[in-house]
Amino acid sequence: MAEANPMANSASPDGSKHHILMAGLACDVYGLDELASNPPTAISCLWLHHPRTRAKEDMQSFATRMIDAWALRKKTLKGANSHRGLIVVAFDQRNHGGRLVDNRANAAWRSGNPAHAPDMFGAIRGMVSDNAGLMDLVEGYVRMEIEGRGVEWTGGVDQHLVLGVSLGGHSAWQAFFGEERVSAAVVIIGCPDFMALLSNRARLSKRETFKAQDDGSSFLGSRDFPQDLVRACLRYDPKGILFGTEAVRDPESEEEKRRLKGLLDARIKGKRVLVCSGGDDKLVPYAMSKPFVRFLERAIWSWYADGGVTVVNKVYDGVGHAFSEGMVGDAVEFLIEEIAAAPVAVPRAGTFGEEGKSRI
Repeated sequence: MAEANPMANSASPDGSKHHILMAGLACDVYGLDELASNPPTAISCLWLHHPRTRAKEDMQSFATRMIDAWALRKKTLKGANSHRGLIVVAFDQRNHGGRLVDNRANAAWRSGNPAHAPDMFGAIRGMVSDNAGLMDLVEGYVRMEIEGRGVEWTGGVDQHLVLGVSLGGHSAWQAFFGEERVSAAVVIIGCPDFMALLSNRARLSKRETFKAQDDGSSFLGSRDFPQDLVRACLRYDPKGILFGTEAVRDPESEEEKRRLKGLLDARIKGKRVLVCSGGDDKLVPYAMSKPFVRFLERAIWSWYADGGVTVVNKVYDGVGHAFSEGMVGDAVEFLIEEIAAAPVAVPRAGTFGEEGKSRI
């Protein structure tokens, strides 16, 4: 059984949409017509990660809303920033939409998928990996689209942002921590701690591998959450990167502060994230994200104040597992201001600066 669609109540404004095959992936690209009519000096690219059991088409409403909002905001800007453009790109998660192979692999334990944990983590990692490959090449595809309409363009794509919902929220967290080209992210009903999320889900699903007598500590490394999956979490998942399988904790020693500061500097220094959680979300409970998000908040208020990191943490009372209208409004505002604040400094055509490098 498919989970409820977190995007179900969205209405879709007007806006341009083109289907482009990029690096072998079918992508929906929003905002190209607006760029071609007035070629910008620089382009921001917002990547959208859709929920589990959904598809890229479910992100259309938010994509066109962003294009419309940027068109309005751009009119208020002066100088170089008024020459910034925006495109929004959505593509299917692995084994979703046009890439679907087997519906069962997208199901949870309760719906008959014994491999729920590795299947879900594989989708998350796959989305981040695929997104990194698209970031490598998107500028060239945009150039071909613009110049194919007889318009010369000497700008570039110089800013990457990510918004993800549910499963896409988990991948947005990993992209925020693992891809240095992502300067800002919006996480909608997602979790930065895959081990905690799936341990809790195993408990609620009454999996035999979750033992009440050890409070679930033996679940990690069991057949439902194999040891190689634990290792992958330590390498890619935000909480696992910082704390391994141990509990989230504030640093008590200068040595621990230096260790954490080094990791945060390498991963998220200077970045911004908006975290939107449903207060009544049963599928991805805020309680699973809260220890890590609150740790980040305390860090940037104290011993990591010089990291230039912004964490906006919002919990919406009465909202379940949904991309609510309040979340939509806050996400649009956060992203539009992030785009408006980006400096416009793009190399001339034919010149190259240092390449952004993915840590995936």
